[in-house]
Amino acid sequence: MSKTTHFKNGRIFTSTSDGTLHDSLVIRGDKIVFVGSASDAAAHAQGAEVVDLRGKVVLPGIIDAHSHLMLLGGSLTKVDCLGKSIPEIQAAIKARYDAEPDAQMVLGCQFQYDAIGAPPHKRWLDEVCPDKPCIIDNSSLHSAWLNSAAMAAIGVTRDTPDPLGGEFVRDAAGELTGYWRETAVVEYSWPWVAAQTTAAQRHALLASVFDAYLATGVTGAVDMATTPEDLAALEAYAAAHGRLPLRVACHWLVRPGAAPADEVRVAAAHRARLAPLAPWLSVAGIKIISDGVVDACTAFLREPYPNGAAPGPIWPADELTRVVQLADALGLQVACHAIGDAAVDQALDAFEAAAAANGPRERRHRIEHLEVVGADAIPRLARLGVVASLQPVHADPVKVVNWDAQLGYGCRCDRKFPWKEFEDARADVAFGSDAPTAPYHPLPNMYTATTRLSAINPSLPDPVDERTKNLARLCVSLETAVRYYTAGGAYSMRADKEVGTLEPGKSADFAVLDIDPFDGRLDSLRKAQQGVAQTWVAGERVWAKET
Repeated sequence: MSKTTHFKNGRIFTSTSDGTLHDSLVIRGDKIVFVGSASDAAAHAQGAEVVDLRGKVVLPGIIDAHSHLMLLGGSLTKVDCLGKSIPEIQAAIKARYDAEPDAQMVLGCQFQYDAIGAPPHKRWLDEVCPDKPCIIDNSSLHSAWLNSAAMAAIGVTRDTPDPLGGEFVRDAAGELTGYWRETAVVEYSWPWVAAQTTAAQRHALLASVFDAYLATGVTGAVDMATTPEDLAALEAYAAAHGRLPLRVACHWLVRPGAAPADEVRVAAAHRARLAPLAPWLSVAGIKIISDGVVDACTAFLREPYPNGAAPGPIWPADELTRVVQLADALGLQVACHAIGDAAVDQALDAFEAAAAANGPRERRHRIEHLEVVGADAIPRLARLGVVASLQPVHADPVKVVNWDAQLGYGCRCDRKFPWKEFEDARADVAFGSDAPTAPYHPLPNMYTATTRLSAINPSLPDPVDERTKNLARLCVSLETAVRYYTAGGAYSMRADKEVGTLEPGKSADFAVLDIDPFDGRLDSLRKAQQGVAQTWVAGERVWAKET
């Protein structure tokens, strides 16, 4: 007979619509059998082991609805360049270079345009890392900064043509500067780094990611832009351990170019092949990157940037529509990266065309990010049943200084990241982190969602700039933020019948907190690992804070 455990004297938030905090949770084996009052729990808890929560808060297992698992694993060991100036980055790279003389390369992450104050250039990296590849990812992952040795190793020269939708930035004389944008990163830098990574290293990277997630109450994740190497690593990890330690749904990366339809069919084949590994590992659908990012003036906007830039989409509209229709016909979810309002319009057009071509059914296609979005697009998204996949941490004041500057502090900045408008339109919403573009910790991200204040640097004033005040109207409540990070995430990965809420019959996936954000002190959400005491997956305690 399966073991029964009765958790009593808690403050248990189920993420269901009523918002009630219950005091008892009973699990049997890997399933929840009861949530409610202590007086009613007795009938379900005969012979149970009793765990006294002593007033601790319990949340459903948190789901990071947008992550990049292998890149996150890599970032945990890269040189952190967040907020650093060029001299500070040079010092950090030099320190790593000196400390690891036998390393094949030096990798960094999180450089920010406003912090370095000038376009990235190879010479600054060549000065401190002259004889081995050095690559630093931008905080958005949509651009990279490379030294001369890295470009030589990858095989890109001044004569290499720019890839469709990307750029190897050159100076006036046609020489490579070491600044790569969009598909130049995805098609050249990422694959090269992946090719240098051994199977054992991939396994270790995944182990570090899973450990980090479980320590913050995350029990499920959606891996965006999954590559063949990523999927092979996930399968190998599952084979070595029997299953993954948390639920992972993958979206296979499909790029514009010669044969994107073939990649869609590959994704469908992987979904069928991996069905026996569900729910721990699955291929849910495909990922399409349809525009860039505001920080680099590459997001596709309805109106030009104040500097006159008017970039188009990465995908031609007709090609995007064909690929979306094919994926839809094969029953795959489509996750479309769309940051700019014109890119959002293009994605919605493609989803609407697919529905018209393939007939009515529940689809759960998704748009990722939605940072600049027309007010008219939000009710349209809700009407089409498209999931709004949002990342509150991207609106952390630390992250948006350059974002605001690029858009000129006008009306578009006054409606940036309009989470409350999605709630008011009754759209389906899932919260995530987009790690490693930003910190993966869900509790601090909820803090930003509910306050628009910085969890990365809590000492920042409110507002950081008078031109960006009055954004609190776009916040959501704590209860809503938790639902978007739990029930919303489960819905987005088609796992809502098994997880996302604490209800009888569902998997016993939950997090026990050491803080009580429901007591009105939202500042406690800024805590990351300190805020989680235990994490349970399928009825097993898989992480506990050392006491």
